[in-house]
Amino acid sequence: MTDLPDMRKPKQDRSRVALERLMSASREILHEGTFEMLTIAEISKRSGVSVGSIYARFSGKEELFVAVMIEVMQGLDAEWLQLTTDLRERHLPLQQRVPALIEMQAEYLRRHAGMLRPFMARADDERIANIGKASFVKNESTFTELLLDSETEIRHPDAEKAVKFCFTLSYAALARFLGLGSASDAAGEGDWGQLKQELGVMCLSYLMSPVLVAQQ
Repeated sequence: MTDLPDMRKPKQDRSRVALERLMSASREILHEGTFEMLTIAEISKRSGVSVGSIYARFSGKEELFVAVMIEVMQGLDAEWLQLTTDLRERHLPLQQRVPALIEMQAEYLRRHAGMLRPFMARADDERIANIGKASFVKNESTFTELLLDSETEIRHPDAEKAVKFCFTLSYAALARFLGLGSASDAAGEGDWGQLKQELGVMCLSYLMSPVLVAQQ
């Protein structure tokens, strides 16, 4: 597990409770808005932790933001792993597994879009980008492994490449609808239910098609 950056780890129960209060307040503020809304004064007001105590743990707002992101992404990664494990244990055939996975991916992203937006908006920061990329890679890997469990049912000549393409395509389309990253202006365009259904059909059709890849 990644350690929280540049902070003094609390040793007493009272200090640990105070840390959780300020982290919780920070998550709440970010979920409601943007990085700009995350101020030390507002965090102090909502958490009941003094400004001095906050600076005693973090060097500033940037470090607190990184710490919150690390904590949140660790939780999301654990949730995604549990979701994919549960789906794997249903032993669905590919025809049912693909749409079920797309549905699960879509609702997972929608459930956490409020927290993901401020993180993605700060992707110009290398630390933020690296944390987000690491989580993305984990999600892609688990998505790929889950569908490759049914590799014998996949007719595409390059099963792994095809499955990874499905992940990239579905993630991009869902992120665009949810206004994540650079797609904020396109948020909410179209019908959510139809989008999920068509992505499932599209990915399944692609995996089941014996496509001949043209040689360059």
